Amino acid sequence: MPLRIAASLACAACALGSTAGAQVQGRLPAQSVLRDINESQRFGVFTGWLTTSADPVGVRGHSAPMLGVRYDVLMGSPAYFSMRAFAVKSDHDVVNPNLPSANRVVGTASNNQLAFDASFHLSLTGARAWRGVQPLVHVGIGAIAGVANQFDEGKYAPGASVLYSYGLATRFPTGKNGEFRADLGWLIYQMRYPTAFRTTTAVNDVAPRPHGSMTPLTSNRAITVSWTWGIFR
Repeated sequence: MPLRIAASLACAACALGSTAGAQVQGRLPAQSVLRDINESQRFGVFTGWLTTSADPVGVRGHSAPMLGVRYDVLMGSPAYFSMRAFAVKSDHDVVNPNLPSANRVVGTASNNQLAFDASFHLSLTGARAWRGVQPLVHVGIGAIAGVANQFDEGKYAPGASVLYSYGLATRFPTGKNGEFRADLGWLIYQMRYPTAFRTTTAVNDVAPRPHGSMTPLTSNRAITVSWTWGIFR
């Protein structure tokens, strides 16, 4: 009988030890490095800086601030759909093609633009944040056009073009309704030169664009920060 009692106590101790070991393994939900993001739609504002690259003639808009609004919706983990509308208020160098090349830049003119794009975003952590951060990659398409600008002395003004966008983003859910977001992206669109840039009346000189495309693609880097709120919760 004592042996049976001892054996029973030993089995009970082993069972308790196994249960305790199972309880300490893993993480409690509150301690997990992954946290679900349940908000399906968000609306907000963003601002940033557009850094423009040089174009072949030198009349593209100068680097300038951006300001806009955005709408994001969860399509199904890990994909999101986003729409943005934004404005860029800038200026550009005025090039007079009929002057000698050394003196063709004769001033500046406005280069204000409005743009819209729609893009798909892929989250690297699904519909969850990892340690409070959700990294994404995105690609999109839209349009950009000059607004409230006049043709300058060289017959140039920023026109309309298809806009291609791609980049990286990071979302920082706050745990409340608000959310902070940072984006590093590239905007690719065409310049549209006037036919006057193909010829010149300057003696023994070349035109601003004697050959090559009159609608070259240009790449611009955009760094933006956003603040959004969950809607239709």
